Amino acid sequence: MDIENQGSQIFIKVSSKRLADEYALLLTSLSIPVSVLHYEHSWSIGVNVENYPLVIQEIEKYEKDGRIERHKSRFDHINFQNIDKFQFFGVFIALALFHFFRVYYPELNIVRLGRSSASAINEGEWFRAVTALTLHSGVRHLSSNIFFGGIVVFSLSSLVGTGKAWFLALLSGFLGNMMNAWYYGSAHNSIGASTAVFGVVGILGGLQFFSNFRERKMFAWLPFAAALAMLAFLGSSLRTDVLAHFFGFVAGVPIGLVTGKIYSTRKIEGTVVQNILFISSAMIVFICWTIAFGFF
Repeated sequence: MDIENQGSQIFIKVSSKRLADEYALLLTSLSIPVSVLHYEHSWSIGVNVENYPLVIQEIEKYEKDGRIERHKSRFDHINFQNIDKFQFFGVFIALALFHFFRVYYPELNIVRLGRSSASAINEGEWFRAVTALTLHSGVRHLSSNIFFGGIVVFSLSSLVGTGKAWFLALLSGFLGNMMNAWYYGSAHNSIGASTAVFGVVGILGGLQFFSNFRERKMFAWLPFAAALAMLAFLGSSLRTDVLAHFFGFVAGVPIGLVTGKIYSTRKIEGTVVQNILFISSAMIVFICWTIAFGFF
């Protein structure tokens, strides 16, 4: 066993983080102080010099008698993704900054240029289905979308990655606004990211039909029913565009089903693809706004 003596502590090198955690769990259960350290691609457990003989004795006994059978979490089978903090918070910060820019420069008529106008969309101005997602009527409207959007996008990001989560949110919001415009035909305007927020709720509901995205013992329809309840509870206020929320949810469900089907047999892509999807989403929004301002 490879060891390193550093004053009052001895560091025992192990082959993996999993083994270091197992040894730490064993020693902690015996009330032996222990620390787990990671240094230059190697793992070590640190113990006091006076405890070293007992530590070696317990580890050898542990290896001889068999590993501890630890309690398995109901979510061990889910491959949770790391949240990219820059991507996650960056979008909300950008939405807030854009809102205050719009308020500070009312002469630009940004709302008129970018709102989801049913008549304009049906006449070919499809970009409004994207630009409307970035517009809000006031701080309260913005804050509520950031709050609830943060909850659902965080949940989706933990399952499929942050870049992919934002890309799918944008796609569901776009499709939801398109369906809303087609339904009304004309004489209807709307703004807000809530269509995309409820699109993500639909995506999460769709993902729950696949066991690798939910607790194994839970029936698929239970979390989907919870998603429907969330739509009914949060998306049906008299002051909201109920159908925009509904169509966002409707657009999100098949996206969730397709995504769940694809990633039932393959791994979620890594950092490079996540970054590409995030940048692509940002570029789509940017291009749509350049069209709205008449640069194309």
